[in-house]
Amino acid sequence: MYAIEKFNWFCGDDANVSFDNFTWDKSSTVDNACFIGLISSGISVLFVILASSILLVLANFTALKNLNHKYLIAFPGHVPRWLLNVLLLVLQLSRVSEGIITDVIVHENQETEPYLYVPACACFISMVMYFIYYHHVEYWNKPFMISLVLLYWLCMLACDVLTLESAIDDDWKEFNVLRYDLVIASIVITSLYVLMEIYVILHKICCSDDELPSDLKKTNMHFMQGFCTLMSSATYWWLNGLFRKGYKEPIELEDLGVLSKSHKARQNRMLFEEALEKERARALAKGVEINLYRVFIKVFGLRLGMAGGLKLCGDSLSFVGPIALKYLLLYVTGLEAKPQKDDLYVTVDVFLQNGYVLLVIIFFASVLKSLCLQSHYQIVIIESIHLRAAIQASVYDKALNLSTWTMTGGSMTMGQITNLMSVDAMNLLNSFQWVHYIWSIPYQLGISLYILYKTLGYSALVGFCVFFVTMPLQTVIAGILAGFQKIIMANSDERLKRINEMLQGIKLIKLYGWEDLFLCNIKEARANEVHVRMKGSLWSSALTTTTIASPLLVTLVAYGLYEVFEGTPLTPDVAFSSLSLFNQITIPLFVMPMTFTFLVNAHVSTKRLQNFLQSPECEERDDGRQKIEVVLDRDKSTIEDDDDLNTACRLPPNKLRSKRRINSDRTLLVNAADGNQYGTFSTSNAIPTSIDISDDLILKIENGNFTWDVDSPLPTLANINMEIPAGKLTMIVGAVGSGKSSVLAAMLGEMSTLSGNVQWNRHKSTVSFASQKAWLINASLKENILFGYCGETERYESVISSCALKPDIDILPAGDQTEIGEKGINLSGGQKQRISVARAMYSYNDVVILDDPLSALDVHVGRQVFEEGIVGLLLNNDRTAILVTHQVQYVEKADWIIVMKEGQIQHQGTLTDIEQKDPELYMEWQTLIQESQQKEKEQPDSDAEEQVVVERRKLKKQVSVISVGSQDEDEMFIKKSGADKDDETGKLIEKEERVKGSVGFKMYGDYINQLRIPIFVMVLCLILLYNGCSVANNFWLSAWSNAGIGLQKNESSAVLRKYLGGYAGLSVTSIILSTVSSLTMILSALYASKRMHNTMLKRVMFSPLRFFDTTPIGRILNRFSSDIQTLDGQLGSSLNSFLVFSMNCVSAIIVNTIVSYFFIFICIPMTILYVVMMKFFITTSRELQRLDSISKSPVFAHFSESLGGLPTIRAYCLQNSFRDTILTKIDKNNVAYVYIQTANRWLGVRLDFIGSLVVLLAGITSMSTGNDPGLVGLSITYALSMAGQLNWLVRMAATVEMSMNSVERVHYYSKLQMEKYDGIRDPPLNWPNKGEIVLDDISVRYAADLDPVLHDVTVTLQAGDKVGICGRTGSGKSSLTLALFRVIDTFRGRVIVDGVDIASLPLTALRRKIAIIPQDPVLFTGTIRYNLDPQGNKSDNELWEALEIAQLKPTVSTQQDGLESLVTEGGENYSVGQRQLFCLARAFLKKTNILVMDEATASIDMQTDAILQEVVATAFKDRTVLTIAHRIATILNSDKILVLDAGRMIEFDTPDALLERDSVFASLVRNDK
Repeated sequence: MYAIEKFNWFCGDDANVSFDNFTWDKSSTVDNACFIGLISSGISVLFVILASSILLVLANFTALKNLNHKYLIAFPGHVPRWLLNVLLLVLQLSRVSEGIITDVIVHENQETEPYLYVPACACFISMVMYFIYYHHVEYWNKPFMISLVLLYWLCMLACDVLTLESAIDDDWKEFNVLRYDLVIASIVITSLYVLMEIYVILHKICCSDDELPSDLKKTNMHFMQGFCTLMSSATYWWLNGLFRKGYKEPIELEDLGVLSKSHKARQNRMLFEEALEKERARALAKGVEINLYRVFIKVFGLRLGMAGGLKLCGDSLSFVGPIALKYLLLYVTGLEAKPQKDDLYVTVDVFLQNGYVLLVIIFFASVLKSLCLQSHYQIVIIESIHLRAAIQASVYDKALNLSTWTMTGGSMTMGQITNLMSVDAMNLLNSFQWVHYIWSIPYQLGISLYILYKTLGYSALVGFCVFFVTMPLQTVIAGILAGFQKIIMANSDERLKRINEMLQGIKLIKLYGWEDLFLCNIKEARANEVHVRMKGSLWSSALTTTTIASPLLVTLVAYGLYEVFEGTPLTPDVAFSSLSLFNQITIPLFVMPMTFTFLVNAHVSTKRLQNFLQSPECEERDDGRQKIEVVLDRDKSTIEDDDDLNTACRLPPNKLRSKRRINSDRTLLVNAADGNQYGTFSTSNAIPTSIDISDDLILKIENGNFTWDVDSPLPTLANINMEIPAGKLTMIVGAVGSGKSSVLAAMLGEMSTLSGNVQWNRHKSTVSFASQKAWLINASLKENILFGYCGETERYESVISSCALKPDIDILPAGDQTEIGEKGINLSGGQKQRISVARAMYSYNDVVILDDPLSALDVHVGRQVFEEGIVGLLLNNDRTAILVTHQVQYVEKADWIIVMKEGQIQHQGTLTDIEQKDPELYMEWQTLIQESQQKEKEQPDSDAEEQVVVERRKLKKQVSVISVGSQDEDEMFIKKSGADKDDETGKLIEKEERVKGSVGFKMYGDYINQLRIPIFVMVLCLILLYNGCSVANNFWLSAWSNAGIGLQKNESSAVLRKYLGGYAGLSVTSIILSTVSSLTMILSALYASKRMHNTMLKRVMFSPLRFFDTTPIGRILNRFSSDIQTLDGQLGSSLNSFLVFSMNCVSAIIVNTIVSYFFIFICIPMTILYVVMMKFFITTSRELQRLDSISKSPVFAHFSESLGGLPTIRAYCLQNSFRDTILTKIDKNNVAYVYIQTANRWLGVRLDFIGSLVVLLAGITSMSTGNDPGLVGLSITYALSMAGQLNWLVRMAATVEMSMNSVERVHYYSKLQMEKYDGIRDPPLNWPNKGEIVLDDISVRYAADLDPVLHDVTVTLQAGDKVGICGRTGSGKSSLTLALFRVIDTFRGRVIVDGVDIASLPLTALRRKIAIIPQDPVLFTGTIRYNLDPQGNKSDNELWEALEIAQLKPTVSTQQDGLESLVTEGGENYSVGQRQLFCLARAFLKKTNILVMDEATASIDMQTDAILQEVVATAFKDRTVLTIAHRIATILNSDKILVLDAGRMIEFDTPDALLERDSVFASLVRNDK
């Protein structure tokens, strides 16, 4: 017996449980609590030893030591197990606390009795060991290890059962006895563990499946949320590695990898589209509009509901602190429950009213609340990202199907659609993140009211009436704000539309010197937007004021009336428990206006999206065309991501057939209704609208009447009946505006059919299309030609040769891998058009439709493209060609000719048929053809070699080796082919700038300077004063409540009178100071944003043209949309909140230090921990924010690029390929954004833990130093509020830091290098009065680091001369005219006009004194009057005269509004030829003595061209006219001909003199056939 008796120390001096006289019977063992405790402790120690030994052996002496992966494949029941773990943790801590309190308080007169608490401590340690052990069981996937755990739980269950039996025998089986309750809880939890272990073992035996999820098979999938333990997911522990890496070096997008499938844009788009289709069907059946809210709920409702459950738990736990504080202050006052003398163990009441237990309860409630709320935030944020991705994809889908009239008729502009992608998608994202506050705020207010009523009585109800006054007021204000938001969005749309038009037409704006005009125009739109925002800010401030004032007024009323209603004085337990609640109410009231704002914005955006999604689309009809994309199925072992499918090239039909014979595993992308069906090849299930046409026809239109505007009763094309022969060349000719391009649009389904039928040959109906205005993608030259097809060398080379592109490719720095920029901006118009034609020819499609491509080409190049390309490649291979042209010299080669006039077919047939039907027209054509045939044959082949040298000079000036674009900026949907030359040397588009490291103090200083330093200092002082008043107010309350302790009723009224006035005064002062400080900051931030916007706008507007050549428009628009949106609506309020929360935290530290100076020693390490954590967080989150900003630009760039080429994309049926591209770009942007938000959760959990720890330590220090209850209450109240304030402080700090990224980006553009606009002197009033131009040995280059494009040119152009400038492609013709406008750098020599060196003149004055008609016609949204005379200086007579000269008077006069008729965005409601004529009219109005015509009649038919040349000769008889033209006939009647070659002037004489000798000009004339 001696062995057991030595453990008597374990039992203490309690004779009832000691081991004296121990016997192995029931009374000494099973009925002995000390014995059971000893056995329980032994089992726990044994489990710790065995478990740790097993882990050490397996981790060090088996193959498991080499196992290293980030993920964890959870066993069944993983989540319930961790929830049980949390319950077990709370249970064991409760048992430890219960044992200690029983030993110290209940048995206070006895020697310590370890058996009361040691078993619980041992069990707690074994529980920690169990967590570690089971984690390794799952990580190593070794289910056999569970057997030890099962044995442990069975042993512990036996001990608990024995303890329960002992309780029954000893008669302490009462629920009021805490030990009894804990034993029962332990039995329940341990039983659940036993059942769970048995289930896992059986499941692993029966259903073993060790295959990894598909997401984890991706080596670059690093987002482990959901693929790790529940605690790691809840605390975001798996993210630590990213923060460590981010602290050492800047994070790159590649470090983030990809997201799991559930987070992909493709997946969320599919779910959203399915729900949207069902909603459309429901709306159609009921005859109502679609309701997007139903779609949101159907797709995202379940996960949002889960988040709502977590939010409810977190909000409920937030009330634990104030309730516990009341009893804690009673404990400090000495009014807590006391144990009875006959108690064996501590009762529930005594335990829960112990001050230190209450502190621990507050701590754990705060930690659990944090985990619940942070998990809620994570879910709603992830779902909001899913929503944004789905919205962006759906907007893009809709845009791909938008009818042409919707885009060109003015009902929908590119700016509006861009806003849907950016601003509206972000509004909905924000609303999802705040949606649960709709019910959470009333819930928190309701529970708070109930608790306050129980604490303060009826005075709380009276006080709460303040809320019932302010909340309706807030609702009214929110409604007013909703109205302002709609106006703000409309103004923002208008501003972005104007900026987009400015960027699209920047070259024309600069050449006309209209920068100031457009600057004022955009500034006016911006001023309107800011004015409305300012009004909105005033109302928002009113909303914030009522929010801040409400809790202060409530406390004032409640405390003032407490004594009146209750008849007792105010005491600390009442004052500070209620104050804690009032402080807690402040947060939901603080976020209430933001919630209103976000939800109002979201509602407005939802309505805008609904309208957009219901806007007219292209007609859906079965016209016989094949609409299938065929894609080679890649080897699945090499595909890590589903989105890699979009990099696969398309197979030609012959390869597809052989592929089907060899391998049936392939993928077809079918352009079906949902736009994203994958599977095997199948024919369309659509029911044909008509029977197939005969094989000798490719297309048949019967009785066709077509219109652009579906609401217009008048057809644009009327009575169209045509048949297009298969395998032949059909030419469509006619005057400008006759309907040639419209006929092509009708063929392709771009117009609305009023009547009639369009039917394609089902077997020969795939189409390639080259639009009149060449549309290129931001990719390499080869990618633009292949356009998604796999490369075939022989076919590719023949196309390159036929389109005269070989010389261009040979001289490019990276060959055909050279990037050609957004819209091909580093190529000439002819080069762009030839690439567009080459793309159409390279495709394997049956029909090639070419919309007047020859007009942009020089005569010899045009003839080569026609003969070798159209005739040689297309017709000789039995492909059908449909060519719109003004070049009637080619009609002899046409198999079928269609002559258009005024929207109808005038004639159609062969050339012989035309001769018979309209001999006059035939003779006119024949005259032009005979004139061409009389010329000599083409120059020798040596000229072609010379041309290569010429074009090399041209292209070298265009391509520079500048910053290489990142892959995610430049990557397109086509898989890049290999090239011999370095791919990176051919980049034109610069990589978007990215500042690395922290946002510098200088940037903050610059922003404060924009805010204005005196205003910022004033705001700081106001915030300091506000915090001073707030602290003084709470100390005043502490003194007031202390004065009420032990006070008699007749003395309480004097105390009330003494303290109430001061409390009221301080409360009102706080409200005023807070309102003034926040309003001042927000308004100054808004005006700072206005200044920064205008500065950036001016810098961009006055930047050299080269900047626009190297910067995608989408990137610039991103600065003016999302970055300015951040400065307008977020930065000011975030900065103000950061300052307020900073001061609040400092106040909390000061107050706690005053109450107990020990707190400062706790505060120092806490502050160090906080700063280190902040450093880690901000270093990484800053880079993540920058990656997010940078990865947004490719999304918008691709979007705007796609909008510009919708007819081409639809003609090629490439909607799916382009959709896949934007989905990939959205995913790359979402990766950064998901990590940003998850990083915020990582920080939030840790900050909440620090805040909870601060509450615990503040309570311990204030209680242990023997302070009075009032100060203890004040200390803990401030500590409780500090936990939330810290979280908001860091959130606001991160938001400010991330918002400063927008300041950086705007600041970068605000420092752009501008053109030199200043001059030494102003030009004379009537200058140029003659028009004499002297080029004195000039050499010109596009940039300082580029080769010259003009060399030593010396020539004098006499006043009044009509000078034709010609030369082969790249000879420097356009460069010469640009030098005249100082668009490019004349680094040597002088240009003298009428005796004035133009270098000495102000740039705007120079450009306004010279007129130019550029090659690319540009019109702006507005009226015809505005487009002709934006300065408003001309009379109506002058405008009509200009229109008459430009042959447009009949067109304009027939329109109802005449000069006030609407011109839509880009002038799309007029043909390209008509747009060029408007540009002619605009130039005529300038009335200058110098006119430059840069291929101005390229898109005009020869008859109109001849009339215009005659008019120019008459109208500008005494003026100098410089004409660059592809048609040599255009300049044959010039006074002088200037011939350029390789940037040098080689000939300058009269046309007759040059034709008489063997000149280069003569050879050009001979080529003009």
